[in-house]
Amino acid sequence: RNSLFFGSHKGGETAAMYLSLVVSCRLNGVNVMEYISDILNRCASWSPTTPLEKYRNLLPDRWKRSETAD
Repeated sequence: RNSLFFGSHKGGETAAMYLSLVVSCRLNGVNVMEYISDILNRCASWSPTTPLEKYRNLLPDRWKRSETAD
């Protein structure tokens, strides 16, 4: 019930996105803190014209596979 009110519609949308990402990490057996730290560091080094497919490869299921392939 703590997540019932977020103060604004935009706040609720943002919270839903982050919570979905956390649940996806848990379902794929990914450590949430390692995942978020890694993707933030990677995205910070990319140019603004980076193709969307490169970002799609950072989703938890694809990120886990790329970690085991390295």
